[in-house]
Amino acid sequence: MSVQLANATISDEALVSIVRGAVGRVEGVRLDQPGRVSRVLPGRRGAVSWELDTRGVAFDVDVAASYGVPLRRAAADVREQVAAAVIGMTGLPVRSVDVTVTGVER
Repeated sequence: MSVQLANATISDEALVSIVRGAVGRVEGVRLDQPGRVSRVLPGRRGAVSWELDTRGVAFDVDVAASYGVPLRRAAADVREQVAAAVIGMTGLPVRSVDVTVTGVER
């Protein structure tokens, strides 16, 4: 899947790279691989998935957090960073960023 923008196309890899960079700016959080159940769901192959429609793009992002990091704050920071990065780099409206904390690491 790729995203068509006027005269340009954004590849899956480029969009995942934008999200990876945004998550990397959140202290104590990293992208994580989805769990066994998520991997068997249609369209779910990695830590980032998205759906594009006429209202914009909706993301599902799986992250792992360091022990002691407040999870609500971490999820809110990930949502904010991903939305800002995608809007800033692609101009696509971001409809939602759903964050699943799949693990806590010591």
